[in-house]
Amino acid sequence: MSQHESDVNPYLQGNFAPWRMEGDVWDLDIEGELPAALRGTFYRNGPNPAYEPTGPYHWFSGDGMIHAITLQDGRASYRNRYVKSQGLIEERAAGRSLSGSMFRPNPDRPRKNTANTNIVAHAGRLLALVEACLPTELTPGSLETLGEYDFGGRLRGPMTAHPKIDPETSELVFFGNSIADAAAFSYHVADSAGALVHSTPITLPWASMVHDFAITEAHAVFLLGSLVFRPEHLAEGKNPFSWEPERGMRIGVLPRRGEGAAVRWFEVEEGYVFHPMNAYDDGDSIVLDVARYGRMDLMAPAAMRNSAPDADEAARLHRYRIDLQGGAVRSQPLDDVSIEFPRVDERRVGRKHRFGYAAAAGPEGSSHRSLWTAVRRYDLERGTFESRAFGEGNGAGEPLFVPKNPESGEGDGYVLVLVYNQARNASDLWVLNAEDIQGEPVARVRLPHRVPYGFHGNWVPAA
Repeated sequence: MSQHESDVNPYLQGNFAPWRMEGDVWDLDIEGELPAALRGTFYRNGPNPAYEPTGPYHWFSGDGMIHAITLQDGRASYRNRYVKSQGLIEERAAGRSLSGSMFRPNPDRPRKNTANTNIVAHAGRLLALVEACLPTELTPGSLETLGEYDFGGRLRGPMTAHPKIDPETSELVFFGNSIADAAAFSYHVADSAGALVHSTPITLPWASMVHDFAITEAHAVFLLGSLVFRPEHLAEGKNPFSWEPERGMRIGVLPRRGEGAAVRWFEVEEGYVFHPMNAYDDGDSIVLDVARYGRMDLMAPAAMRNSAPDADEAARLHRYRIDLQGGAVRSQPLDDVSIEFPRVDERRVGRKHRFGYAAAAGPEGSSHRSLWTAVRRYDLERGTFESRAFGEGNGAGEPLFVPKNPESGEGDGYVLVLVYNQARNASDLWVLNAEDIQGEPVARVRLPHRVPYGFHGNWVPAA
């Protein structure tokens, strides 16, 4: 990759640029006081190219690096490790990148499992995830890579980076999407012990990137956007994703243990959704809250510019109410501010939620398509919100809600968010009072270096 490419690619600049050192830091500096009851590990995954890319680079492409901040007894420690894929092991032996770019891979090499998107804990396993490949199992604590995990040989295709854990049954519900083949979509359920107990194929109306989904107590809910994968464009060296608004968008509803042929598709206006906030059953309807884009030009040159998105190219909180009896879908905007990475209290996944949290544009607006400088807390019962802004240039990641204790109410807890501190070129873990995110922070854990902007993570309580 030329120096010119490095200079103009926004995903290789500032806090998007890679941080290639691995290490451990004990007894981090803390401003304020960590609650004694806050005991566990904040995990965050994200792309971090170990070697200079050899072609056009996109944020989705880098090698996965896990950042783990452990809080216990009022103290904090930090550890980060690369996910050591077979591809990365071979690149380290060669001393350079071998895999090519995201949609122009090296044809002489197998797909690289970057495992760079999310990290989840289930049934005693810690799994790093990217949607195009099998999960990668890591050793809890040390973060050493154990290798790809296929549920004892029963999972034979990719796994979404966004599985859902049912808070009552502890089932792991997920899907696999090859993107290129609309007939290769599959849906799976693993029981509380981690055994894969249900798998079924689903044929999508068209091939697209189905990145995330939602569950309710009774259903799995899939979101098929107006973004269509065109493999013939890939063969011609063009952007393989085509925005086709005339198709509209489809919402698929399947019983949680249903066979793929039972999926029902509901048509709504054009749009795209990377991430839903949550969904729940409400009588004969399903309520689905999402971060909805009016338009998505994935991988197009405009999508990689270092500038604010146009109005339709920003995601906003949106609600769909799906009438399972009558077949109608009510579509309702809930906010007009750019957000992403929406989350709820994990104890409310698939159940009616009152509160939601998201990374959001700050009062200064967005200077970059993938940079949010605030977090937003929604009270969906009252129809209100409040925001905590961190200042221009101080990018905020995905906010995680952690209850004060297992018996605490839905809004009674802390919001944990990793924020880049531009002034000291390092990152901080903010611990906010979930009932007053604008107030004085409960604590701020200061990391010794920056954590590049990344994607998703989870809080895992201490055993």
